[in-house]
Amino acid sequence: MTTATTPPSAPARFRPDLHGLRGLAIGLVVLYHVFADRVSGGVDVFLFLSAFLLVGTFVRRADAGEPMRPAAYWARAFKRLLPPAAVTVLLTLLAVRLLLPAERWMPAITDAFGSLLQVENWVLIHRGVDYYAPEQSGASPFQHFWSLSVQGQIFLLWPLLIALTVTIARALGRSVRRALVILFLLLLVSSLAWSIHSTATQQTIAYFDTAARAWELAAGSLLGILLPAWEQRRATGRPRGRHRAVRRSRSAPAAVIGWFGLIALISCGLLLDVQGAFPGWIAAWPLGAAALVLWVGRTGHRFGPDRFLSSAPLRFLGDVSYALYLVHWPLLTLHLVRTGAERADPVTGAAIILLSLVLAWLLTRFVDTPFRRWRWAGARARRSGLVVLSVLVLALLPVLGVQQQLLAAQKAALEQAGTRHPGARVLAPDWAGDPAISDPMVEPLPTAALVSRDRG
Repeated sequence: MTTATTPPSAPARFRPDLHGLRGLAIGLVVLYHVFADRVSGGVDVFLFLSAFLLVGTFVRRADAGEPMRPAAYWARAFKRLLPPAAVTVLLTLLAVRLLLPAERWMPAITDAFGSLLQVENWVLIHRGVDYYAPEQSGASPFQHFWSLSVQGQIFLLWPLLIALTVTIARALGRSVRRALVILFLLLLVSSLAWSIHSTATQQTIAYFDTAARAWELAAGSLLGILLPAWEQRRATGRPRGRHRAVRRSRSAPAAVIGWFGLIALISCGLLLDVQGAFPGWIAAWPLGAAALVLWVGRTGHRFGPDRFLSSAPLRFLGDVSYALYLVHWPLLTLHLVRTGAERADPVTGAAIILLSLVLAWLLTRFVDTPFRRWRWAGARARRSGLVVLSVLVLALLPVLGVQQQLLAAQKAALEQAGTRHPGARVLAPDWAGDPAISDPMVEPLPTAALVSRDRG
């Protein structure tokens, strides 16, 4: 923990409670996706924590007088995030091609492009997707990439805004922290106002809208700025030596507050019928709950929530949280489409979760961790950027290849339309017929892969 002599932006340290909270949030997302028809608030917490960590990185640089270097942050952040996502996208696209009807192929290719390019939320908005549609078997296997796209867009925008704000504050001789607090307060208020309005008037769009979600990340950013200063003040007033009994007595209220936050987070989806309400003001429930847990931090109490969040199961969930989020949704939707079921039964749902955990561990062990710990790539920002560009190209090329293959089949079918698809000409008195028309192998028009684009 921070000591009395440590500046508020001390070097980043591993926080088991934050790690476990991230695992708990993703665990709730998976459970609610598989077994319930409600929103858990776990995705909101995940976005909140992402912004909390992002801003902490830049505040430490600002306090040390270092340049912000947003491009370097982009390179290193996407070096960690993109490889597991790319592997998931390609394997999911392969599964769609092998297991799902042809009319699902082209939408899946569009979703694969959107997921890799961090714009899947806008793809879903353009398609008119309703997140709360009761029929999950109609959902895209890539639909869960909407939140990762929102996160990716914020990861591109936030460093620019922070760098600009820090530059202006330094030029004017003003407090950098105060300037950043003002920045994120303005973002929070404006985005929350838009989110409330948009949720009330166009909820299906608001759910995926980056502008309607930005306030959640602005809230996490504010906590990332203010919490270190609070921890320093708390450390300064911490009793020592013969006052340990007083310290223990103070840890009990902190534990109670922390447990209140945890219970509020876990019960959010159970107590609130949030359909049609997210991402408006109601999202403050899970975010406030997560903020309480982070604010309490290390309680020192043997029954404190930090001990629960540091337990082995939650540590494991924290380790594989990103990969678990990536793999669980494709497994669920592929099963529902293949079986035609509206929801997985308890046994099948448990099997999907178990398989998701295994695949998440494999993805973390053999993709996420090697790229994250790759010293050569992490030593220089340009190397990280080269890795990002290489992974993006290597992932986009197969997707583009499959798309062109389907379009070529459509073009070949169109070229034969005059003889193999006579249409109303068969009603003409002089129609003599064509043996090719009776061929059962004739490709229909439009082809099955592009039938969803037909407007005729």
